[in-house]
Amino acid sequence: MRKNFLRKLRRRLSYSQAELAEKAHCSRATIILVERLCHYPTRKVRNRLASALGVSESVIWPSLEASDDK
Repeated sequence: MRKNFLRKLRRRLSYSQAELAEKAHCSRATIILVERLCHYPTRKVRNRLASALGVSESVIWPSLEASDDK
């Protein structure tokens, strides 16, 4: 599982999990699983989460900078 900073960024913006889920067009369960590192989201979901937070995917998932998984 890859490390991510989703929870940190979400809290910095004062979004609840439900608010972020709504903005990213996904379920709250997805947010919970990603924050707990129980699930690695698809590229499409990563993109929507990053857009909802106003950052690039590599800010949330730093390992993306060094991988071909963009």
